[in-house]
Amino acid sequence: MTDESQLSVLSSVGAARRAHRRQSPRRRREAVLGYAFLAPVTLVLLALLGYPLVKALIMSLHRQYVGFDVAPFVGLRNYVDIVHDPTYWHAFQNTIVFTVASVVLKLGLGLLTAIVLNREFRGRGLARSVVLIPWALPTVVTVLVWSWMYNDSFGLVNHLLSGLHLAKPHSWLGDPSTAMPAVVVVDVWRGFPFFALILLAGLQGIPEELYEVASIDGAGRWRQFRYVTWPGIATVALVVTLLSTIWTLNEFSLIWVLTQGGPGDATTVLSVLTFKAAFLGNKLSYGVAVSATLLPIVVLLILALVRAVNRREATT
Repeated sequence: MTDESQLSVLSSVGAARRAHRRQSPRRRREAVLGYAFLAPVTLVLLALLGYPLVKALIMSLHRQYVGFDVAPFVGLRNYVDIVHDPTYWHAFQNTIVFTVASVVLKLGLGLLTAIVLNREFRGRGLARSVVLIPWALPTVVTVLVWSWMYNDSFGLVNHLLSGLHLAKPHSWLGDPSTAMPAVVVVDVWRGFPFFALILLAGLQGIPEELYEVASIDGAGRWRQFRYVTWPGIATVALVVTLLSTIWTLNEFSLIWVLTQGGPGDATTVLSVLTFKAAFLGNKLSYGVAVSATLLPIVVLLILALVRAVNRREATT
């Protein structure tokens, strides 16, 4: 490198450093201003979420009963009892089965519905409105409707299956072998419109020119979906799947109103076990400890959700 080249490089580096020094105070001011705007929201979140969470974790380290003020400190005893409790592990297994089955079916049905609603056809606006009805209905209304449909004497499900000679009248919610699938069906029916709505928005963001180019290159429907549609909505699908997984892991009202965790403990998930232990079994601290075991899973899902959202923002 010649002397002139070295001088040129040194002068460029010096100019870049001087520009960086001039921008640093401005960046610091912008950062301080940003933190100042975030501070009130952060304090509110800490008050509404952080304090109850810490309080619950502290309670799980004591032996607290409903109606009693005395709560001796027992350390990790509640968690040790959980490890040796077969009821907890059965509820944990039910939670995983219920969550995985529900989320996978909601994703598949929601994606199929979104693809159909993204096409041009007469009455598409009405179809989009009708699809949202299950998601818009209150949970109690949904559960009452499906409880009637599952009725073993005059329910619509048994009437249709008997009329088609596919099955005899059956107590779907009263049989341990069919109670969990029946509950999953209700949760899928209620939740798939949310997937369809978000995925439809993702589909409408894919440029039509990409499909035209793929069609010119001879790509069929499957190849267009594989190389155009799915890459265009993959991040959106990941975000909505993570959100639904968090909500489904904590689902309580639908299961409780439908089956109350029964028959036996066939549909007892961790949220139901928490309620039973804390309020029906009077063991408040044990119930809190049961719910706390889901915290690491939820935290990991939230971190994955934040990372997926940041990745999407970086690519748009």
